[in-house]
Amino acid sequence: MEEALIDADIRKARTLPSSWYSDDSIFQTLISRFSSEWHFAVHHSDLDEFNTIPLTHIEEQTKEPMLLTKTENGLNCLSNVCTHRGMLVASEPCNGKVLQCPYHGRTFDLDGIFKNMPAFEDVVNFPSVEDNLKQFPTGEWAGMVFTGVEPSKTFDDWIRPISERMSWWADRKQMERDKSRDRDWIINTNWALYVDNYLEGFHIPFVHNELNSVLDYSSYETQLFDNGVLQIGFAKEGEPKFDLPKNHVDYGKSIAAYYWWLFPNLMLNFYPWGLSINLVNPIGYSKTVVKYHGLIADQTKVGLGAGGDVDLVELQDQEIVEACFRGMKSSFYDRGRYSPKMEMGVHHFHRILTN
Repeated sequence: MEEALIDADIRKARTLPSSWYSDDSIFQTLISRFSSEWHFAVHHSDLDEFNTIPLTHIEEQTKEPMLLTKTENGLNCLSNVCTHRGMLVASEPCNGKVLQCPYHGRTFDLDGIFKNMPAFEDVVNFPSVEDNLKQFPTGEWAGMVFTGVEPSKTFDDWIRPISERMSWWADRKQMERDKSRDRDWIINTNWALYVDNYLEGFHIPFVHNELNSVLDYSSYETQLFDNGVLQIGFAKEGEPKFDLPKNHVDYGKSIAAYYWWLFPNLMLNFYPWGLSINLVNPIGYSKTVVKYHGLIADQTKVGLGAGGDVDLVELQDQEIVEACFRGMKSSFYDRGRYSPKMEMGVHHFHRILTN
């Protein structure tokens, strides 16, 4: 029996080989798995402004052009590739009653069904179902819309760890989309290094002085589940914390932040002020775009506590992960060891990547 690259026993395990961060062929193999996962598409409020939105950020991850449409019957996630000659149907968010390819005018309704095509009157056996736009599955939770090319799990199974623990949030919080908090960070590092860093609070006292001043570092928790990790940050005395319902598993605890990660690249950071959605999009093995979307639940708590300055924390993390990427190219480093107490999340991620 072949020995696992990452031992299941964290006490014995060694970290990923450096080549997993610096080899393009390994990178291509890893991101091929993105097509079998769910991905954040938009917040529902984005569809109040436009009824057609190209999902270019998902194309960056899966290489599959998609678009989202809103109709009277609900939402559709469709292929953004015209069934005539492969042209992209939509390049910008827009409003319209139909989808029309800008190349030769082939038209579809907002459900992706073929409607019309100039100069095709003499084509035999046309149109057929193959002339419709491919439809992809969608799922919604707490105003967030998700989709995927061919997700290996049902949406309910995938989102369940979050939907069960955060149900009180989805039920009670009316979150307002705040586009001033949107960011596109371009970072010279491998996407998996960025995820590694996110999945441990070990570095907080060394890298994030400001964050460390408001968190009770000694109480920091990491919890693992099938396709992700939950980290819980606890508030120091007097710092903002969640007002949890009495029937909640965490009732009575001074929780400052819930940091959720779902494989491969979704991060949902819940704070008393609201939610920061982070998407880690690999552009190549050496470049990553991290997208932020902000949702406000309580304006009076913005700028306070663990989520008080997410930009500062991000920039501090970027400096670390870019330096680590340079270190991965060293002839004198290949693999390290895990702290069983502090790096369970990183170990879990590496096990998912390699199994």
